[in-house]
Amino acid sequence: MWGRVCDPSFCNKNICNPPATKLFLAPTNYQTITMKKTTLFLIAAAMLCSTIVAQKSSFYYPKNIIRAYEKGTRSYDGKPGANYWTNHADYKIQAELLPEKREVKGTVNIKYYNESPDSLRSLVIRLYQDFLKKGTPRSSRVALSDETDGTQIDTMMINGVGLNLKSRDLRIMRRGSNMTINNLPQKIAPKGSADIMIKWSVIIPKETRIRMGAYNDSTFYVAYWYPQIAVYDDVDGWDQIQYEGGSLEFYNDKNNFDVEITVPKNYLVWGSGLYQNLDEVLKPELAVRYKQAWVADQIVKIVTQEDLKNGTTLGGEKNTWKFKGENIPDFSWATSSGYLWDATTAEVDDAGRRVLTDAAYPPKSKTYEEVALFAKLSVQQLSVDQPGYPFPYPKITTFNGETEGGGGMEIPMMCNNGISGRGGQAGVTLHEIAHTYFPFFMGINERKYAWMDEGWATFFTSANQANVVDGGTGDAFEGNIRGVSAMMGNETDFPLITLSSNTPTSQNYGFNSYAKASTAYYFLKDVLGEDLFKKALLEYINRWNGKHPLPYDFFNTFNDVAKEDLSWFWNPWFIEQGYPDLGVKSVKPIKGGTEIVVEKIGIVPIPISLEVTYTDITKEKVNHSTSTWKTGNAEFKIELKNSKEVKRVELLDDGSPDGKLKNNVWEKK
Repeated sequence: MWGRVCDPSFCNKNICNPPATKLFLAPTNYQTITMKKTTLFLIAAAMLCSTIVAQKSSFYYPKNIIRAYEKGTRSYDGKPGANYWTNHADYKIQAELLPEKREVKGTVNIKYYNESPDSLRSLVIRLYQDFLKKGTPRSSRVALSDETDGTQIDTMMINGVGLNLKSRDLRIMRRGSNMTINNLPQKIAPKGSADIMIKWSVIIPKETRIRMGAYNDSTFYVAYWYPQIAVYDDVDGWDQIQYEGGSLEFYNDKNNFDVEITVPKNYLVWGSGLYQNLDEVLKPELAVRYKQAWVADQIVKIVTQEDLKNGTTLGGEKNTWKFKGENIPDFSWATSSGYLWDATTAEVDDAGRRVLTDAAYPPKSKTYEEVALFAKLSVQQLSVDQPGYPFPYPKITTFNGETEGGGGMEIPMMCNNGISGRGGQAGVTLHEIAHTYFPFFMGINERKYAWMDEGWATFFTSANQANVVDGGTGDAFEGNIRGVSAMMGNETDFPLITLSSNTPTSQNYGFNSYAKASTAYYFLKDVLGEDLFKKALLEYINRWNGKHPLPYDFFNTFNDVAKEDLSWFWNPWFIEQGYPDLGVKSVKPIKGGTEIVVEKIGIVPIPISLEVTYTDITKEKVNHSTSTWKTGNAEFKIELKNSKEVKRVELLDDGSPDGKLKNNVWEKK
């Protein structure tokens, strides 16, 4: 989400003598986890010819997280445990848009697969648009004209047994945006499945266009729209966090979608999947252009203004557009009878695999004439630079919903973005496409850990933007760092590990999720160096894509790849409450030069960037990495080997979010 919506190895010494556990401020329901060395003797020693040492990192684990490790679904080396599992579903959806009513009605057939070791006696179904029901708790303003009766369910069956949703059956609880069915007539056994059929309808909001909306009488973006099975995971069981229309967005399993969307003639449809019947619904010459775009290096104009005048579709008064999306966590779609359509492709790996990048927009949105290209360059950069993992989906569509303002919203294979100047347009395009990795490909629980999603998307945007649009900066973190410097240490500043669901409407939510998290990742790269950082990030992606990683899986994977316990970094940046503050403690002449002592007053480690001014007016810059503070030292001595006399020493704040600047300068008196 963008803008408007918020808007280094274990050395032998360390293995043999693990550092003592540090204590720090933490919730009382957390406990310190330590490990004992285990030496296998006799037969085991003869078989293994080694001593096996296991060590947990020196940070707190919540009790519910500990249980996951005890059950073997997760491991302290950061890998999925031997007993790890995720559930999944196959969705078959037939839906129709009635533009004059702003209504979508349809039928969804879901086969839900229980891969867990638990017998499921309840089922949680998300009815996202219930947040528009009168009286429902919300974290966003809703226009009175957009209040509805929520998701209307006409029929619901589980394994062929109908449910009477209008009765006062206490087994069925509809609360907020969730519907929970308890005491299922037939439990869903481990390795078993259930078939759910629901006929439903929703009204598309006209004024309150939060992720879904009607932009005019013939242009709609439809997301968070169908009855969806919630996530059942190894930590919390059923996810029952409510969708209240605000920041608590995504958490889904990896599913398959077979979707049919019926719309009036001359309405084009774009969706989270690949077309299955384009030749049946699109005029032949337009279908040919679409196919040409799949091998094109330049932008192909699939639908032009002239095409809009002459009509774009085949068939009668209605057309049914068919899509398939495999191994994706969600499905959304957009439709319009008055939008232009551009497309090209990006090459994303050594095998020459191409990803389609297309854009749909009204003729008046002139900056969108470059968006298919911005998307192509974004996909290429994400594939080869940061994170450097080949783009995992076959296509990505950018749809211009808001035509009078900026901002953007991500859905798998789709983005619904506003409009802005050229640089901003490139930035929002890159940011929303970056979400393909986090949260979608990685299965992040954004409802609890938004910083594991938005933080990475912000990091990737800053790292890649200069190669997407000319005039950008190569490492565009300066703005984030200024914001972090201003916010960290205030009473509204909570540790990153704080659940996003506990602070959805606070000022802290956006700060933690975007600026603070991306800045933490930036300094993590400073600690590890470019190559090791990228190696660890790619290992994290390889281990956990399609699953549901926790913060501790992220921490432990980086520890494992770096062969170092990075708790000295994780604790202050992610778990403890505090802020960065460096000061120039002393400057004195020594034999052969000058000694400068920099002290770490705040608990959060940041790099040292010094500017030294000599009495001859010459200047020298001295830089030291964040890893300067890895041993827990509170001071760091810098020796300048020259005969010059120092006049002034200043800790620069251009690359570090120093919380207090008054102690950053020493001047000779």
